[in-house]
Amino acid sequence: MAALFGVDPLQAAEGLPLAHYVRNVVAEDRATLYDKLNSVREVGGLFVIEYRTRPSPNNVRWVLARGRYERTEGGEAMTGRGIVIDITESKLDGQMEDRALFFAPNENVPSLDQVAVLALRARQEIDELGEQEGSPLRKAVDAFLMAVGRAIAQGQTAMRKVSRKVN
Repeated sequence: MAALFGVDPLQAAEGLPLAHYVRNVVAEDRATLYDKLNSVREVGGLFVIEYRTRPSPNNVRWVLARGRYERTEGGEAMTGRGIVIDITESKLDGQMEDRALFFAPNENVPSLDQVAVLALRARQEIDELGEQEGSPLRKAVDAFLMAVGRAIAQGQTAMRKVSRKVN
């Protein structure tokens, strides 16, 4: 993920504020990204956002971010967790469909999205149990999240192929 945003991988592993990542979001996409994230952070729920990053001067990458914001137990704060997927290659295949920009506050979502939400919740629970970075449990859920992200990305590619055949 650090490479997608042009941030130091060691600092990213320690945890960086969102602002460190957003610095390298393409300027034309930054306002929309903040608008959508702020909307879902107010009420909680699922978000899906596509945008471009510029990790280095001559490198533009397309990112698909999916996640969920929820209130903490006391209800005072909102916390978020999600995954990012590099979808640059699928964007460059000539099929530039509309960007995914939505949030779904606590409503029914498609099954693969629901799997992603549940996996994100599992990762959050594991973190709260105090599992150390690199523990077998954290590695397993992280691998599962990666597999879900790939399945989501492959589903998008499959939909574009079907769309091209129909057109």
